[in-house]
Amino acid sequence: MWKRGLVLIFILAAAWSLPSAVDDAVKDLQFSLVKIDGPAHDPARHTYWFGPFAECSSVLDINGDGKPDIAAGRNYYLAPNWTKHADFRDGAATNGPDVDDNYEGTMDVNNDGRPDILSSGWMLKQGIYWYENPGKSGAKWTSHTMHAADGLEGMVIGNLAGRDGKDVLVNYFAKRPGRGLIWFEHINQAPWFREHKLGPEGIGVSHGSGIGDINGDGRNDVITTSGWFEAPPRPTEEPWIWHADYQFTSYGSDRPGGAGLPILVTDANGDGLNDIILGSDHGYGLAWYEQKMQGGKRSFELHWIETEFPTFHTMALADLDGDGKPELITGKQLLAHNGGDVGGLEPSFVFYYTIDKGKFQRHILSYTHLEPLFAKADYSGPPPQNVIGVGMRLSVADLDGNGKQDIVVACRTGLYAFLNKGFTQRTRMRNPMPGRESYPGNVNWEAKRGQPQPPAGSVELFNGRDFSGWKPATNWAIEDGILTLKNRTDRQEHNDNYLWTQRPYGDFVLDLDFKVEPGVNSGVFIRTSDINDPVQTGLEIQVGSVAPGRPLGRGSVGGIYDIVAPRVNALLPGAWNHYTITCKGPNITVVLNGQQVSEANLDLWTEPLKNPDGSPNKFTHAMKNFARSGYIGLQDHGTPVWYRNIRIRTQ
Repeated sequence: MWKRGLVLIFILAAAWSLPSAVDDAVKDLQFSLVKIDGPAHDPARHTYWFGPFAECSSVLDINGDGKPDIAAGRNYYLAPNWTKHADFRDGAATNGPDVDDNYEGTMDVNNDGRPDILSSGWMLKQGIYWYENPGKSGAKWTSHTMHAADGLEGMVIGNLAGRDGKDVLVNYFAKRPGRGLIWFEHINQAPWFREHKLGPEGIGVSHGSGIGDINGDGRNDVITTSGWFEAPPRPTEEPWIWHADYQFTSYGSDRPGGAGLPILVTDANGDGLNDIILGSDHGYGLAWYEQKMQGGKRSFELHWIETEFPTFHTMALADLDGDGKPELITGKQLLAHNGGDVGGLEPSFVFYYTIDKGKFQRHILSYTHLEPLFAKADYSGPPPQNVIGVGMRLSVADLDGNGKQDIVVACRTGLYAFLNKGFTQRTRMRNPMPGRESYPGNVNWEAKRGQPQPPAGSVELFNGRDFSGWKPATNWAIEDGILTLKNRTDRQEHNDNYLWTQRPYGDFVLDLDFKVEPGVNSGVFIRTSDINDPVQTGLEIQVGSVAPGRPLGRGSVGGIYDIVAPRVNALLPGAWNHYTITCKGPNITVVLNGQQVSEANLDLWTEPLKNPDGSPNKFTHAMKNFARSGYIGLQDHGTPVWYRNIRIRTQ
């Protein structure tokens, strides 16, 4: 039996861009993949990792607890742990390599407040049936016949009568003498459905149909692969009008072809006219028909979205990214016709597409090469994991209650949920890996570039992943293991937004790297006794750039601000610089890039507002009386700055 597990996967970016163009880069959603169930791999019993398994799913609240559950074939799975209940209904029987379930849907058929399931079969139980939710666990769901017929593959549920949206459009894949398209109006008494004829024999009969408002009159029309039926003002009483405005063929074919289910209707290019999206069910190609109106005449122009991928057997529109516009979700029916379909061993895939002014941008949810998996007709080895297609009916719903639409697919390898976690960060995500320094014997290879090894016994103050050990502050961010101050350009001192350590430190050796750009002003505050008044209760080791030709002063990088000027300018412009700051009793020593640049014995600062040489300073209390223990902080002075490798050794 398959053990359910959680696998985190990230959508691959469809395009890369330079950091300077990050705002123009393709934005990608992040999904986590849950495999809910799958076939047992037991070749001796003729069950394999590739099936048989139901290829359709429905999302519905089965037990009335307010949580969306999932049904797939004869089994359903209760949220939140996807507890499996097997054989809750008939139909959907296994027949050789297949499951007799070629489409599913859900609605409350008999208006009892409980959602029921509609399912169609093409082998052992041919036709469309609805299964009545008994409202209690363990009870069998009663089967009711809606339409018994051969050559039928699924249905489209929607609003054709103009009332409750629970009407059913029948999808035939086979033409028969006397057969025309039909739909069932949902009515509010048993037998709950009333049959209506759409058109004469053979018109529009082909795999693939859909429901949507083509002509913008507020009534839903019926879309097929060879044209569309216009809904009359009284759809249940008047004849529907046939428009043979186009004929779909799969890419590279010159014969009329079928389409996946359902065919979709949306305004793809934002011109106010609804367009048609459809993919080949058992051929190559995904396309959209652009609706055009000129001189009162309607026409449709074909645009190919994909030409190299086959078997787009099902699809859906849903707002995945929350921008109010729908995305297209589709993929390949994995091993259709028991692997004998066109492109059967070509890669299996699940894609979604953002749609902008008629441009469809592909995003990859799953992509797996199949040919290597079947190079040998020997299935005794360990089965591959997470080979995913979309089967014959995918579903979209918010499964985990985070307000984002998730994707459910059932295919020969199992039942899967892609849980929508929203957009990936523009900057790199936090690094969850253990720090390099945690590995025994790790050598700091950057020390060869002039950065000294951290002192033995030192510990991380900043772990490169999160703000553990630091008090909250705004505008500070972590990017690729680096602390940075972002969105500050006012060059003002923000004393209320320094990044402070959680605890105070007294005598210590502090090592850190910093990087600055021209005009940057920041600082490392040490022994700050009152973080609400850092200017008067702490010491600042200056961090900043050095203007060419300007003499060094007590505000220059490497200096102890307003106390001691650096002896030399040891800054490496545009590169990472390394500070070693030592505090021991009254003595403060600053080493920049291996050179001692400043030092001070605070016991010599015996007067307020004055340095030992008689020059003025800003401190209203004598430095001799400053606390010998306090918080370490990074200054927010309204300019960007970067810090990393912050370590401390207490003495």
